[in-house]
Formats: sequence, C-alpha cells, structure tokens
Amino acid sequence: MSEPTIAAVILAAGGSTRFGAPKQLLPWQGRPLIAHVADMAWLAGLSPIVVVVGAEAERVTSALAGRDALVLRNYRWREGMSASLSLGVAALPPAVEAAVFLPVDQPLVDARFLRSLVTHWQQHKAGIVVPVGREGQRGTPVLFARRFFAELAQLSGDIGGRALFAQYPDERAAMPVADPDILTDVDTPAAYEALLARQAPALEWGALKGVVCDMDGVLWRGETPLPGLRDFFALLEERQIPHILATNNASKTPEQYVEKLAHMGIVTNTGHVLDSATAAADYLAMRATPGAPVYPIGGPGIREALRSRGFALTEGDRAAYVVVGWDRDLTWQKLATATRLIRNGAGFIAANPDRTFPMEDGLAPGNGAQVAALIASTSVTPVMVGKPAAPLYERALVRMGTSPETTLVIGDRLDTDILGGLRLGMPTALLLSGITRADELPASPVHPDAVFDDLAALVQAWENSNRESRESALIF
Repeated sequence: MSEPTIAAVILAAGGSTRFGAPKQLLPWQGRPLIAHVADMAWLAGLSPIVVVVGAEAERVTSALAGRDALVLRNYRWREGMSASLSLGVAALPPAVEAAVFLPVDQPLVDARFLRSLVTHWQQHKAGIVVPVGREGQRGTPVLFARRFFAELAQLSGDIGGRALFAQYPDERAAMPVADPDILTDVDTPAAYEALLARQAPALEWGALKGVVCDMDGVLWRGETPLPGLRDFFALLEERQIPHILATNNASKTPEQYVEKLAHMGIVTNTGHVLDSATAAADYLAMRATPGAPVYPIGGPGIREALRSRGFALTEGDRAAYVVVGWDRDLTWQKLATATRLIRNGAGFIAANPDRTFPMEDGLAPGNGAQVAALIASTSVTPVMVGKPAAPLYERALVRMGTSPETTLVIGDRLDTDILGGLRLGMPTALLLSGITRADELPASPVHPDAVFDDLAALVQAWENSNRESRESALIF
C-alpha cells in the first residue's frame, strides 16, 4: 500500500571556479541557494534528501540548518563529479527505488518540475529519465532507477551520470521541457543576474478550468461564514468552473457539509464535497479485501464512508485495518485499542495530518495530534490519505475531469492545502483567514502562487483579472 520511495541526491561539492564565489551560498528567494534546492526536493516529496558537500563544506552545511537532510562531506571533490555521485549513492537506504540527482546551481528547478520527473518515471517505467529542451538538448536533474546505482558508484572523473546515457539508450526516457530556461545553471555572474531578473509568473486566472477549495478556515470558521463566501460561489457559477470542496476534516458526512452550507445560503450537493474520510474509504476499497474488518476512530464521517464501501466496522476485537479521523469524543480507551490492533499487524490509515483545527475561539487539537499519539505508541507510520498526500487531490481531479496544471487549489494551510497542490503541479492560492499567518511566509519553504487576506480578496482579484482581459480584448 506504500508509495514508491524516491530520494534526492543534491550535488553541492564543487569549487565554483568559473563563477568566482561559492554558488551554493548565493542568495535566492531570501535564502542560500543550497537551502532553496533542498527545500524544493522536500516540497516534491523526495526522501531521503542527501546533500554532498565539498568546497566551503562548513558554510554550506550551516546553510542547511533546520532541514531534514543527510549531509555528506566529499573530501575528494576536486577529482570530479563522480566522487560525489559515489558517495551519495552509497548513502541511499535499500528501500529507495529511484533517486533524482540535482546540481546545486539550477535555481529555476522547482518542486513541480521534480514531481514531473517522478511522474514520467512512473508512467514510462524507464531506468533513466532525462529532461530534454525543445531543441533536443539534454539537461539536469536526472532520475536514475535503483538498478543503475551500482554503475553510478563506479564512475570516475567529471563525466557523471551522462556516461550511462549512450550505454543504455533503451532504458532512457526523455521528458520534454517547454521552457528551456528551467534548465539554466548559474555558471557565471551574468547568468545569475539574468535569472534573478526573471519574475515568477503570476497566477493565470484565465487558464483555470477547475477549483479544489478547502472549507474550514476558508469558507467558514466554526459556524461563522467568512467574507466572500456567497460571491465566491456566484463567481464559480457565472464562470461555469467545476469545483470540489475538499476538506481534511473527517468528522462529518458530505450530507452534513451540504446542510451546513445551506444554512449559510449556499445551495450545493454531495457531488461537490470530498472529505478525507471519503478519500480514505476509497483508497482502502481499492486495496483491501471486500468486507474486511476495520476499527474506526472518528465521527460519523469516517464510519459512514467506510460502511458505504462495504467494510465491517468492529469495536476492536479484531481488525485488518485501523482508520483514524478527527474524533471530538476521543478517549484513552480508543487509543489503547488502536495501539493494540496496529501492534498486532493491522494496517494503519490516517485520514489527514492536520495537527490543529480552527474554532471560533482559537485552535484545537486536530487529527494529526491523535495520529502522533498512535505513532508514538506503535512506532508505525500510517498511510496518509488527506492533504498534502496525493489521493484526495487525485480523486477531486477525476470527479471534475480537469488536469492539475489548470486546477486551482485554495486553502489556509501551507503544510497541507498548499504543499499538496504544489506537489501535484497545481496552481495554489493561500488565504490568511484560517491557520497560516502572514509572518510565517518568509521562513516557509512552501511558496504559494498567490496570497490573499480572505476569500473576498481572492474573488476581487479574479474578477479584476477577467475585467482587464475583456478591456484588453476591446482595445485590440
């Protein structure tokens, strides 16, 4: 049931001779370039992240402080890239099925690009995935499957993994890159200045074909509607934009969310609602034996979703799976029962990782707090289904029939809503009406495409964009 383990090996040992200064430490988006590259690998969901340092090792290592990365020092860095490849490959654990090898000097390579490499590998079953520009030029980063690790470790000199390209043409898959600038490295100060001058693309409202919108902290806080609620739904109806209201809250049923919206003056149906309980039940239904016994922790949302998929809900005497959603009535006994079942071999499924839940009077413990207690008592990491994991987003895209690149994610949490959208290559808009505060943004590795105070501000920006487009069309 686990997803493939894809690692990142960041090659950051070079002496930057042509550049004249340590490229690893160049400022980029408010942090050293090495920290930016490590953040992009983390955002893409690559794990573990191995960083090979050499020149300026102490300073480069310090720049990675606070990041979950294994830093290796290559004392032979002057011998060429192969020495770093060998060291990085040797550090990859047996569970790693493939690794993306990233040079430290390509600042435009972001999490979406890295996820595209992984997706290309999964779709084409290739041993090597190489990005290729429109003129046929090959670039980096490159993904290698585990079967090539031994040969990568035996390379010598400064050629690197390119030595295997010609040797294994049938194992190589080319990933087309529409924008060749993405593959640009900062070999010279002029190249660096040119990349700094390049502005991040604005959110392209006119290209949007669908919306995945969070609810708690976006549409409402507790029982209180938030500004812009009615105008938002009016805009979606006017533009005929398909939408899914996707929440990590697994305590309610879709019918209860429809009823809650009705009390706020919004008419919708369960086809527009997707909660993590439904996503968890769907995920399990595709993998478990029909009718398997499941021990649920959570409210009506979890129980109804599992029951509707044909699972037999138990009181804890036996279970093939434990499924955990947010439970307002959580007790020590429920945690003790789940601990015993998981320790006895039951599968562990978590509806979502939200550590907190927004209430009118402040934050309360969320499902992530419950899950953390079970991880501590079992030493078992669950399969996570809700945001930022992919299953909930993928289910939403299937329902709407839209593609990731044209579907906007709207949410109030960097670590779930926005992170999950970025990992799937979806445009993202963060609202400051819920969990995330504005002062958290500068230090965060998660960078949404747009930030708004609330839903009302987002609606205004969308309407302004449409108005400007119409006026521009009239001029020409």
